[in-house]
Amino acid sequence: MKICLTFLLSLFAITVLAQPDSASRKRLPAKAYYERGSFIPSVSLGFADAYRNNYSLPAGFAKNNTSGFIPLYVKVEYGVTRNVGIAATLCYDAFNYNFSQQYVGNSGPFVRYKTDAFRAFSGGLAAFYHLGNVIRVKRLDPFVGIGLSVNSIRYNAWPQGDSLSVRVDHTTDLYLKAGARYYISQKVSVYGDVGYDNHTIFSLGISCRFLNKRKK
Repeated sequence: MKICLTFLLSLFAITVLAQPDSASRKRLPAKAYYERGSFIPSVSLGFADAYRNNYSLPAGFAKNNTSGFIPLYVKVEYGVTRNVGIAATLCYDAFNYNFSQQYVGNSGPFVRYKTDAFRAFSGGLAAFYHLGNVIRVKRLDPFVGIGLSVNSIRYNAWPQGDSLSVRVDHTTDLYLKAGARYYISQKVSVYGDVGYDNHTIFSLGISCRFLNKRKK
């Protein structure tokens, strides 16, 4: 019963927030939403890293902990129209896979501990469609995006058979994102997005908006 009541209250609150309110919109800063001519650099951190989770080892090796940083995203978007923006996207992912390798020597079996330094740099282009004309919530800028990214990936101690080697991969991935910015001032917003880019499932960050002063 409590779950149902909570759901109904949440639904009611979302409905109320989404209702058009001309008086409230008049009290908003003139540049509260996404606009044509906006120049928006953003920085964010990624979570649920696919590369960390999908690391597999051949027989004779055993996983240990993974150490290092979480992915860092940089995005720069320019508003081409009132709803569409084009962005350059960058991602840097760096951490260490720690594992052990089992050996058999003259005195019996023993273990050596290894570290594989993973480094990935991704860059691409994406188009974003902003849904502020459809989802009308105060100070909110919802969006969806699609694009392509090119990745340069390096492992400095990739397990192969019973030995280690340097491995470098170059791949291309689809970029699909959905998210929203919430403006805490006319220039600064916090934002989050979820989706697919073969790095992380979601990211959280901050944006700063610069506006073209020409009349639109």
